Amino acid sequence: MIQNILSNLGGVGIYGIISICLFFAFFVGMLLWAALLKQPYLNSMRHLPLDGGEAATPVRPEETSNPGAHHE
Repeated sequence: MIQNILSNLGGVGIYGIISICLFFAFFVGMLLWAALLKQPYLNSMRHLPLDGGEAATPVRPEETSNPGAHHE
């Protein structure tokens, strides 16, 4: 049934071509972006997760709540 509906519509085939062209344009754009990244930027991003110094400690709920507000 869907095949009959789509075959009766004019110009449906162009949507497949447009979607493939958009996919390849995006893919090529991302490849160019990755290839043109500067080395200092990549080095700063590589070491970013380790720049925090101390490890993050979990915060207990009683340390962040208001002393006047009690939730039960």
